[in-house]
Amino acid sequence: MENQLEKVFVKVNQRWQKATIINEEDGKVNVLTQDGQRFSMAKESKWLEFVQNPAQRYAYGDVKEQLEGQYISFEKLPENVRDNLVQGKEHFHVSTYLSDGELKETSKMVQMVYDPNMGSRLFVQFKRKNQVTLDQAMAYNHKFSPDEFERMVSKKEVVLFQGITKDGELFEKLAYYEPKILDIRTKSALTPNTYLYGTKLTAAQAKSLNQGEEIEIKIKTKSKGTQPYLVSYTPRNEIFITKSLQLEKARNLEVVNDEKKKNSSQRMKI
Repeated sequence: MENQLEKVFVKVNQRWQKATIINEEDGKVNVLTQDGQRFSMAKESKWLEFVQNPAQRYAYGDVKEQLEGQYISFEKLPENVRDNLVQGKEHFHVSTYLSDGELKETSKMVQMVYDPNMGSRLFVQFKRKNQVTLDQAMAYNHKFSPDEFERMVSKKEVVLFQGITKDGELFEKLAYYEPKILDIRTKSALTPNTYLYGTKLTAAQAKSLNQGEEIEIKIKTKSKGTQPYLVSYTPRNEIFITKSLQLEKARNLEVVNDEKKKNSSQRMKI
């Protein structure tokens, strides 16, 4: 039978992971997981899930199980929230519960993340009762300086910092103040292994984008070939923002021309 090479998720040894269907026959599929395991399973198995869109990074079944561990009903979430979670986007969840005859509220930010050693997991960050202070501002064994804290909390800037593993290894992360949880929130920094429209970033590009700069990058398009774009990165939403360099130049030219017309008109009136 012709190879399908269809992308799926499978659950093996209590862990959901990505896989590819090699072939299908008699109601069964042969799959190859990302860690090299090859086996067959029923096509209708509840442990097999087909990828529903290119942006999907996690199985719906995986997210459902992880949320249930935090007493969050996956089925009760809006469809767009469920879709966002399987794409690795964060969700601010507010719920109520009864305690000692009183209705109370709990708020937390939840997001699926991937660990090379542990696999996928749900990262949960609860809302603080009071705004984080400088003494409390720490992440990945890094104590934020007064300047970094000021930039995040007062100036609403993103800070690039170095985290430290238990083994003493350094790695870069991005941090900012998130008012929804009254706390510092961190995201992964861009690296030379980060892809932008199918092409890896250079070390210099990753560094500039991590520092909040807008830089020029040539991007290959289907219709117009390789074109220059102005690119910036938003860690809060973990998305790239691209603007056509040619359109930006045209807008700037229009602004300059408009200013010249205004100045000329003013001189004529005088």
